Amino acid sequence: YLPKELENSQNIFEQIASKDILLHHPYESFQPIVDFLNQAAYDPQVISIKQTLYRTSGDSPVIKALIEASRKGKKVTVLVEIKARFDEANNIQWARQLEDEGVRVVFGIIGLKTHCKTCIVVRQEGTELRHYAHLSTGNYNPKTARLYTDLSLFTCKKDITKDVAGLFKILTGSCPKPIFKKLLIAPFTLHSSIQKYIRSEALNAKNGKSARIIVKINSLVDQETINSLYLASQAGVKVDLIVRGICCLVPSIKGISENIRVRSILGRYLEHSRIFYFENSNESQPRIFVGSADWMPRNFYRRIEAVFPIQDP
Repeated sequence: YLPKELENSQNIFEQIASKDILLHHPYESFQPIVDFLNQAAYDPQVISIKQTLYRTSGDSPVIKALIEASRKGKKVTVLVEIKARFDEANNIQWARQLEDEGVRVVFGIIGLKTHCKTCIVVRQEGTELRHYAHLSTGNYNPKTARLYTDLSLFTCKKDITKDVAGLFKILTGSCPKPIFKKLLIAPFTLHSSIQKYIRSEALNAKNGKSARIIVKINSLVDQETINSLYLASQAGVKVDLIVRGICCLVPSIKGISENIRVRSILGRYLEHSRIFYFENSNESQPRIFVGSADWMPRNFYRRIEAVFPIQDP
């Protein structure tokens, strides 16, 4: 189904400007993402669209919308990840088709797989250029959006969209030294930020404050992160890990990980969203992040990942 904000939305940009919109797929429809791109393609106020493509479907409405936007004179830039496992041939085909339609196609940074799922639309509104961003834990693929649990966010908050614009500058090679204030971006800031937030929970627990960590991921392999979680457990932090696949952390060891519980969810849909919750008792609200990054060395150091905060209740 559609959230109330988007049930009769003739102008999705007005809805995003009024408040952030969080979608939970497959329980909520993937259609707003297609509508977002289609409206951007035909909207005379839209100047440019930048999009990452990791996987998409064979008859992709996303590709069609991007091609239509290019035909309508928008500046369209698409980052295609050639090395998306099992989709290499499809992605090469999409890249050629997009280039034939005048879309600027880039292939990211040598040595780093682009795994983030992001899109940004720039719109002329009076004398102001306003940026509208979509960030997701899942691929721009309407078929898997019916089978995987994912979260995706529409926002035009300036502190978020500025980081998204900066990310695309990196991906297109025009900004070698990134600065991010809200997004956690691998391989630049994600790993160090996660360690900092885990340590913060441990410190809160030691000081008698409320402390809690809840993490939902596909895999937990990174040894430094595991060690940080062990230390948090020893400090008294209650840790819940929902790990779909590989988990190299051993829970319930007395004196080491007795405050850590690990479970896996196998159900009707493939659990694909990654969600990080830190109680953050020093502030007015918890730190909550979602993204496409597992806690593995490859995600921290060998991929471009974008983990974004959920700020609106």
